[in-house]
Amino acid sequence: MRASFGKMKYGIMLTLISLQSSVYALSTDRDQPINIVADTATIDDAKGIAIYEGNVMVTQGTILIKSSKLTLTYTNGQSLTQAVAEGKPATFQQTPDDKKGDIHATANRMEYRASEDMLHLTQDAKLWQDKDSFTGAKISYDTKEGVIRAEKGSGKDSPRVSVTIQPRKNK
Repeated sequence: MRASFGKMKYGIMLTLISLQSSVYALSTDRDQPINIVADTATIDDAKGIAIYEGNVMVTQGTILIKSSKLTLTYTNGQSLTQAVAEGKPATFQQTPDDKKGDIHATANRMEYRASEDMLHLTQDAKLWQDKDSFTGAKISYDTKEGVIRAEKGSGKDSPRVSVTIQPRKNK
């Protein structure tokens, strides 16, 4: 088993963990209006892009995102295709359906791909719910399926992935 780990290249998935159903995001959030507050806003409907800068705060249902810059890409029908939040760090928070504890994330760059229900965190990424946590250079979180993939950085001295999972109480 040790030899197989030695053959893994940097950047290959180091851990893939599927949490119990407690991490699923609140299913009604996507049906709520999106509210954005920022110092500046530049919206180009012809290109399908909106850029918000300066103390950006986004809310949609239970979702709260804070960043220095937010870039939204959308279709001609005004459907969101991608959102990129940048900050030192950018933050994300959402309440899951079972309300067992909010899901939190921080990273210098967060990219949400709406069609895939994927949140990609890069540069000092951390994702946690209650006392369960994941840290790494890159974390991908499937908000629909509740699957988390964390990776270490590509550099030789990059810190490894760190995962803390609390014991589950048997019912």
